Amino acid sequence: MLGRKNGISKQLNGVDRAAGAILGLGALNWGLVGLANFDAIRATLGKSKLSRAAYAIVGASGAYAIVRGRQLTKR
Repeated sequence: MLGRKNGISKQLNGVDRAAGAILGLGALNWGLVGLANFDAIRATLGKSKLSRAAYAIVGASGAYAIVRGRQLTKR
């Protein structure tokens, strides 16, 4: 499906792909939190401003994906 020439995947730009990758990593992290009570971001970055920024980037990527997804499906 992703290889279709007239599909939505052809309309994705670099920001769309980066947001998708960040969302994937965020989803994996929250899956680990739910299944094993292990927060990979906190384990890697500690309890710092950098870890808060990482959570903010995941949240911003989610908001972007919602807005962009609506734009792509209206075409």
